[in-house]
Amino acid sequence: MHDTQENFLIEALKKVDALGDVAPAHVQDPMTMVLRQRAIQDDLMRWDDMRGRYVLTGTGRSRIAARTRGPAAVVRFRRREETPAPRRVNDGHSS
Repeated sequence: MHDTQENFLIEALKKVDALGDVAPAHVQDPMTMVLRQRAIQDDLMRWDDMRGRYVLTGTGRSRIAARTRGPAAVVRFRRREETPAPRRVNDGHSS
């Protein structure tokens, strides 16, 4: 997925938390409908009958949180000392 599309999706999910939808009710452009459909299919938001609006799912909240975190640090592993392993008495290598 392109980074700009992901940014649009994250911004739309933030609006779901605030407005109850990816855009105000009077906005009905194709991009809004695509974002809404994609968020529902990816289980990022769902319709809540009790509230009468869309709400974020746990997956949607974690998607927002993962995007707002900084980049992960790459940790370099140290190598152990390069020492030969001890040989067993009868390991099949006879001298």
